[in-house]
Amino acid sequence: MIDYSLRQLEYFAATARMGSISDAARAMGVSSAAVASAIGKLEELCQLTLFDRFPAQGVRLTPVGVRFLVEAEQVLGQAQSLRTTARALSEQTSGHVRFGCYFVLAYVFGPVLLGAHKDRWPHVTVEVLENHGAGMVAQLERREVDLILTYEAGVPLDRCDVQRVAQVAPRVVLPAAHPLARRDALELSDLEGIPYLQVKEPGMGPSYLDMLQAAGLTPDVALVSRSYEMVRSCVGKGLGFTLMAFQPPNRHSYHGDAVVSVPLREPLGVLQIVLAAQKGEMDTPVVRNFADLCREVLTTG
Repeated sequence: MIDYSLRQLEYFAATARMGSISDAARAMGVSSAAVASAIGKLEELCQLTLFDRFPAQGVRLTPVGVRFLVEAEQVLGQAQSLRTTARALSEQTSGHVRFGCYFVLAYVFGPVLLGAHKDRWPHVTVEVLENHGAGMVAQLERREVDLILTYEAGVPLDRCDVQRVAQVAPRVVLPAAHPLARRDALELSDLEGIPYLQVKEPGMGPSYLDMLQAAGLTPDVALVSRSYEMVRSCVGKGLGFTLMAFQPPNRHSYHGDAVVSVPLREPLGVLQIVLAAQKGEMDTPVVRNFADLCREVLTTG
């Protein structure tokens, strides 16, 4: 059983360094009586004389005290290391993360990401703020969010810490009963004459319709909506096709109609998904842990 305290060792080491109980007391911000009492109790517990006392001249370590100081400083060093470790663990396991996420990425990856995060860090709360790309960048610059997950287009790479996590390409979404839905891959020419259902929201970079037109296909636009599920449900009803980089795990629309996504034989383009934060913010333990988990979930998902 250990009878002495770290406080007693700290007062002893400070007095040994300064050669004076009063000087050690001032440095520690306590009274001389408190330091003298702690050293006296330490000597009593250890049954050692650690200092020779010289009235009005201070104190000097005895030979035994010199040896004891070496061991005491090792214990105090280990204690400080333990404090540092405890503080770091505390910062990692409790706190709050404000997570900005592009709408469709939130739908597809959010539940998995939040479930895994809760299992690992149950005392870190996550506030999810879904938004379009430009809106998230603005929130990040106003420091309203700590971290965003979005497409790279429009992210100010020179003003943020940015990590690339995945690449995706838009796929054709069709009713499961459509003849083209059974193909392994489609040509753009296969979509001639089929109305296009467009998801349109404030974004950065070219839209999927822009990509189609740049590739030589100019479809009739039969619907424009900001809602992914609205468009997906209309696809399920056979009103046309759309383009999406992701399909939710449930292949049925809100109205229960089955839809499928088919890749294009010649992809329209590659979309880079990134994590972005203010400079230095990703070094914060709770944010860094959340970012690491985002990379893990998107890589495996």
